[in-house]
Amino acid sequence: MKENMLEVIEGGDPIRAQAAAWFAHLRADDVSEGDRLRWRAWLDSDPRHRDAYERFERLWSALGDFAPSAEITRRLPQRRAYPRSRAPARALRWLAGGAAVALAVVAGWKLLAPVPAPDVLYASAVGERRSVALADGTRVDLDTDTRLRVRYTERERWITLDRGRAFFRVARDPARPLHVDTPEGSVRAIGTQFEVYRRPRATDVALFEGKVQLQSSGRDGAARVLGTLAPGQRTQVRTGAPLRVEAFNAADAPGWISGRLVFEDQPLAIAIEEFNRYGGRRLRATDAEVGALRVSGVFRSDDPSGFVEALRSVYGVSVRTDDAGAFELTAAP
Repeated sequence: MKENMLEVIEGGDPIRAQAAAWFAHLRADDVSEGDRLRWRAWLDSDPRHRDAYERFERLWSALGDFAPSAEITRRLPQRRAYPRSRAPARALRWLAGGAAVALAVVAGWKLLAPVPAPDVLYASAVGERRSVALADGTRVDLDTDTRLRVRYTERERWITLDRGRAFFRVARDPARPLHVDTPEGSVRAIGTQFEVYRRPRATDVALFEGKVQLQSSGRDGAARVLGTLAPGQRTQVRTGAPLRVEAFNAADAPGWISGRLVFEDQPLAIAIEEFNRYGGRRLRATDAEVGALRVSGVFRSDDPSGFVEALRSVYGVSVRTDDAGAFELTAAP
């Protein structure tokens, strides 16, 4: 691992040097939220920046359950306040020294409270479902085409859901509440099970176990409490809109985790949207009348043909196949 790390940081590439500088700086005790905002802007400004930074994360995490503890940190070269003109070289020495020292003392120094590197990325492809275990014991199930980022601090656990849908089984830690953040608001939990679904300009939240607090968006202290949910309740969070809480039949977990889509008196247009997220044969309602039909039932997410047959037999929907092979659904004549 040490040789791989040194190969990355000593290659003379300016982007690698910048990534090394940020990687070192974000691990400092005096890093500020402004620093993190500048770092995120740097990441987003060029795909090569994110690639370089994530390579550092992968190499550093290869240390496994061992990483620079307080004792190791005291042995590292002292890092000065982050001067931009000298940060890359400083960061290279920090990372090289950190890798060497960590490997040298790996047998004697175990990390007592491991946390992920800043904004560790987890994602699923279209049609894929994943289950991941976070460093604190929280388990997250990712639905199709989902992306989230994780950052833990000593006082809080932050997860940013960029897109898609996820189900959280939160490890209880009263000293560090967990937040799932979206542009519309955030969900605050300690030990509970809930689902968060990013929709266009809205976030759906459904609670299966425990209790969650819903807050307006914002980590700067300006966030305000919007309400709370009890098990078997769900709501949609929209910026500036009041919460409308409704009951649902909460099972042990959402149906999509086991490959099922459950619809309870929902518009056909919403059901079509759900099926199309999984990347199979596409469905399309040809007019608003058929899209407004209310449907209920349990269907396999990988079987749009079976869903179409149910629509044909139960709801009398007419079905044809277009030139691209998609199902076109029209109201029965």
